Amino acid sequence: MLSQIINLSFLLKIDSAWNKLLAESIIVNSVKGLFSQIAINLQQLSLTQNIGSWLKSISICLTLILFICLALPQFANDKQGLAAILLAAFITWFSGELLAGQRKEEAKGKANFVDALVLLFFCINIIATFSSHYFAASVHGLLKLFVYILAYFLFCAQLKEKPQHQFTFMAILLVSAALLSLYGLYQFKIGVAPLATWEDPNIEEQATRIYATFNNPNLFAGYLLPINMLCAALVFANWSISKWFTSIFTISLTALLTLALILTGSRGAYVGAFFGYAALMIIGLTKIWLLKTKRRFILPALLLLAPLAVFAIFHYLPGFEHRIVSIFAGREHSSNSFRLNVWLSSLAMFKDNWLIGIGVGNQAFCLAYGLYMRTGFDALGTYCVPLEIAVETGLFGLTAFALIVASILYRAHVAFWSANDQTGQDLSVYKKWLTAGAAVALIALLGHGLVDTVFFRPQIQFIFYLLISIVIANTTYLSSSQK
Repeated sequence: MLSQIINLSFLLKIDSAWNKLLAESIIVNSVKGLFSQIAINLQQLSLTQNIGSWLKSISICLTLILFICLALPQFANDKQGLAAILLAAFITWFSGELLAGQRKEEAKGKANFVDALVLLFFCINIIATFSSHYFAASVHGLLKLFVYILAYFLFCAQLKEKPQHQFTFMAILLVSAALLSLYGLYQFKIGVAPLATWEDPNIEEQATRIYATFNNPNLFAGYLLPINMLCAALVFANWSISKWFTSIFTISLTALLTLALILTGSRGAYVGAFFGYAALMIIGLTKIWLLKTKRRFILPALLLLAPLAVFAIFHYLPGFEHRIVSIFAGREHSSNSFRLNVWLSSLAMFKDNWLIGIGVGNQAFCLAYGLYMRTGFDALGTYCVPLEIAVETGLFGLTAFALIVASILYRAHVAFWSANDQTGQDLSVYKKWLTAGAAVALIALLGHGLVDTVFFRPQIQFIFYLLISIVIANTTYLSSSQK
């Protein structure tokens, strides 16, 4: 218990130091003063506070629409459309903040150190862009990152003001993923024509790979993976508060999403799912064993069902076994060989541009890759997220990104293992498990990202920053309740 208090004290200390730095900043105070004056002038008009509240409600609706559109076929390759929705949501929220008037700082939620790390990461990307030999292509990549950074601050603002919105966002994602999974099962039944052609017939049999509305099995798997982890975390949440009927629903939904994930045939997603489920099982079983002694009977049940589920998957889906085996085939598998060549070329690129990188975005990468490629194929990325970040923004960018991830995982740990369980309050329990699920989903995404770069597609990026925002919002809630 003492270690938990120390952890929370340290978390509050670094956030307080960041807030103190902002409070003493001349630039920040000047900007705040300007917008405060604008807000005061606007508040002299009638109905401004009501209009501000309406605008913020519209922003929430636009955010929900954004998450719905992630699953629609019209937006599979329409990055501009998704960006337009996000920008509209951000502008309406910001306008609502100006019109809604002054509120208590606690209600708004103070800044936290992750904000500083995100801004640092963005600033490093700006420097990498202006230092790049491929300036025009790098600016294009920087603009995409700018949209995602805005998404981060928008999601944080929305969830800090009303943390309950995270359940609404979650519901939209779960329903969308469930419908897409059912559509994917239909594709599997009819034997939809393959779009990914990296199956090596010398190593594995040709199998149907589902892709739903994404036109890419790996992208569909990347979309399902974090939502799957969040849903699995809700299973443990229901077990914690003895909601057995609701557990049946969440278990069924998790099984559906897992089955669809398997049928994508995405080996990178399999790697991510392994890391994600391993982390969730360690967290969940430890929590049950230490704090829920009356529910320890769940442990042997899980230990019995897990191997049975694996056996059933291998028995009824032989293509899955072939895909797993191909992971360890080395250069005997053409896809593995291609990735190894790209990794070697990318490492050479990083070696020559280790300080600040080649520039931001896949367009800059494609232009530089031709100077280093070892195969006869152009690559759209490094097929490894840490390597991609290192190549684009150098050692500084990779360090900043690693600090963001480490900080979020640390905050999730503090929030989940905090002392204030508030027995009897189901909402508090769900928030804790949703925080754990968000952290596990990040682990799964990064595990997938070790061998693929669909992570940088908007369908994944928006979910990535939502996961971070969920952890921050729930950590902020925890910190305020501890004061």
